[in-house]
Amino acid sequence: MEYDGYTVLEAWKRAVNDGVIDTARVRPEVARAWSRCMSYGLNPWSSEFPKCDDVLLAKMRERHSVVMDAASPIMQYLLTIFNCNVSIADMHGFVFDLITPLSAYSRTLGTYVTESQQGSGNITMAIVEKKPVRVDGYEHFRAVAQSYSGVAANIHGKEDFVLCLNEPFVPLPKSALDICIAATGLVEKLYTTRREAFAHLSTAGFFDPVLAVDHAAVIVTDEEGMILTANDSGRAMVPRFEDAPYGSLWLGDFLKNSKQGLSTLMGDSTTFSGDRTVAFKSMGQRLGFETRLMRRRRVSLMNGQKHCIFVFENQKVEEEERPAIRRVTDFKDDCIGQSPAWAKVEEMVRSVAAHRSNVMIMGETGTGKEVVARALHRMSGRKGNFVALNCGALPRDLLASELFGYEGGAFTGARSSGAKGKFEYADGGTLFLDEIGDMPLDMQVSLLRVLQEQSVTRIGANKPITFDVRVVAATNQDMCQLIADGRFRSDLWYRLSVIEISLPRLSEREGDISLLAQHFNAMLSAVLNVREHPLSREVLDFLEGYAWPGNVRELRNVMEKALVVAGGRPVAVGYFPDYMKASRAGTPLPGLAPAAPPAPNESADPRHMRDQLEREKIIALLNEEKGNISRVAKCMGVSRNTLYRRIEKLNIQVRVQAYIDK
Repeated sequence: MEYDGYTVLEAWKRAVNDGVIDTARVRPEVARAWSRCMSYGLNPWSSEFPKCDDVLLAKMRERHSVVMDAASPIMQYLLTIFNCNVSIADMHGFVFDLITPLSAYSRTLGTYVTESQQGSGNITMAIVEKKPVRVDGYEHFRAVAQSYSGVAANIHGKEDFVLCLNEPFVPLPKSALDICIAATGLVEKLYTTRREAFAHLSTAGFFDPVLAVDHAAVIVTDEEGMILTANDSGRAMVPRFEDAPYGSLWLGDFLKNSKQGLSTLMGDSTTFSGDRTVAFKSMGQRLGFETRLMRRRRVSLMNGQKHCIFVFENQKVEEEERPAIRRVTDFKDDCIGQSPAWAKVEEMVRSVAAHRSNVMIMGETGTGKEVVARALHRMSGRKGNFVALNCGALPRDLLASELFGYEGGAFTGARSSGAKGKFEYADGGTLFLDEIGDMPLDMQVSLLRVLQEQSVTRIGANKPITFDVRVVAATNQDMCQLIADGRFRSDLWYRLSVIEISLPRLSEREGDISLLAQHFNAMLSAVLNVREHPLSREVLDFLEGYAWPGNVRELRNVMEKALVVAGGRPVAVGYFPDYMKASRAGTPLPGLAPAAPPAPNESADPRHMRDQLEREKIIALLNEEKGNISRVAKCMGVSRNTLYRRIEKLNIQVRVQAYIDK
């Protein structure tokens, strides 16, 4: 049921005038809070607030210094994003830390916030209800607080606390409660696992859960302006973000008048709050545009790093009024290629993108399955998110909670507030299930039921949640063989593969190798901030003569390595990995025994040649990484499970080195 402001106001009037709470007009937790306030005899027209007890505040801040240190950067992130009061209270309601965008805020800090004195509110209700809460306007029992909008969620650890957001003037965005809940999870990680705190803070991606707002575009940089992370709206403002190594893009490169523009944007002060016009220049297919910088804040972390948080006007809000960021609707914006084999893929994607039918993308590792899936989503016109999940990278129990979500207390270690699953996050958009062939059989049954009923039930819950999600799955395995072996359900296969798209190997895409190499050369030169040089005919011939067992992903990786080694000079053949040269020369790689002579007619079999090249590549990487499977998988851009399957298929013996700390 929707509880609009007028309905709640009428219920509040009846409660304070007649002493009757209309439970049909207010939320149950609000009705309970009002009932408690009335039992205390609280005057709804009272306007007194307790004064700060400086002595007690100092004592409590010293006592809770650990959680304050853990919460400080997260609170500053929240302050910058929502521009509202952010505070922490203990479970008795004592507020011992508060930061505010106002020049002064004399309420709550250093005082006990209790229902018997201040009435219902986010702090008191979160403490009593022991769950995340939102309280808006007339839901507050005292009239003096009815201009407020607040959310609160519990922090769990050796001692529990409440994290609160309060906006005294306007309603908080709809996402505020979800972000507050996510923020408590980050605080808990730093508060309860202090030894791992520096590891958690090693990249700005740790803060991504609190950036997931839809009312603003958020970009986070270091002190030099190198982009560290951004929310979805922020990423749309800086093309190439998804492909760039961490911290390699400079925000100034995206601004008109780069150096002066960034210098103005960064400023000298710790904070900025106001309205400043910022001009972003045209880049590739993305048109130039102007937006407004609303807030900026520098945040110091406990590991010594400093982040600069920029909050811009969300371009999506005004995209109908002025051309901001062009929506990608062309297949070629995502996928590079002009060969006949790739033209068939393009034709298929164009013809099916606008339909809701589920899609199965099949192809070898590195052929671009996720790239095609993203193109399908962007060309579909679906307004929801593109959400990706690798089914082969997670253990069964974690996979279930990631897909379907869970209720608080559903299992040991579950967050008390519960969590959304990928289906919920993808509502209105596209869910990409990579390596679907690795999904456990019992999970396949659950997924089939969800797809059939178009609803999902969180783990530990009874009430189903309906959704509108298009599922795009991908695999590099022989699904017919998996079905024949009883490792994959045929009914799930039919449900997922309404439309099938087969991606060709890179070696089958005549003419595309040079095209892709030149594309990666231009893109990665900008990402790595090195001078771009055209690729010579010698280099292009060398690349075209290699079999590419790792397909497009391998081409991208070796181009990046060559550009790094070249150090701003033109890329030469000598900058490419030795295994590529050895494969072309037909000689064994260093440290490897010569390959066994092929069986009759085997040497002419392209599949055997490809397998042999891949075998040599994996062996070379295993030697280089001293048998470390995780590092080899990362180098190849595949999951550990995929690498293990390739090792087994290619009959490679792995030697493991063990080390004992003395």
